[in-house]
Amino acid sequence: MKILKKIGIALLVLFALFIIVSLFLPSNVRVERSAQINVPAAVAFSQVNNFHNWPQWSYWDNIDPNMKSTYEGPESGVGAKHTWVSDNKDVGHGNITIVESKPDTLILTDLEFEGMGTSHGGWKFKNEGSGCIATTYMEMDMGFFGRVFGLMMDGMLGSDFEKTLDGLKKHCESMPATQAPVAAE
Repeated sequence: MKILKKIGIALLVLFALFIIVSLFLPSNVRVERSAQINVPAAVAFSQVNNFHNWPQWSYWDNIDPNMKSTYEGPESGVGAKHTWVSDNKDVGHGNITIVESKPDTLILTDLEFEGMGTSHGGWKFKNEGSGCIATTYMEMDMGFFGRVFGLMMDGMLGSDFEKTLDGLKKHCESMPATQAPVAAE
């Protein structure tokens, strides 16, 4: 009986420590990565602003070759929506919707994974030299009990963001110049 009592006390102490640490952590978490792409911002923007293009370069769209995708709304820009269903635990079920789109500079999205609520994300593009800086990010509200797990989100998602940016870079830089859209004035 003494061993069970000690285990019970240890679990209570760990739970109390978890609660105390959570009090001092932010509930909102942001994961962000950027990459230099040697094309004008208009080229990279046009690839991200249309979900039909994502399978050509997005890491997430290529994890499960059996993923079922459907597209709703306009082909690109505000209201465009990509819904997916996958039996792969790393992909799952969810959808992403473009909620704001400013030509060649900004795309804001709402992202929903089944059972996990809505996260907000986006893409920023800035011309720099003969190319651009592309930045992607995601913001999540971890709630009170998820705050400790928020400490791990950058490590869990950061490399996926880097793979996606690398895919976008390779894809955009390999496009024939005739396919590149003209930058918005």
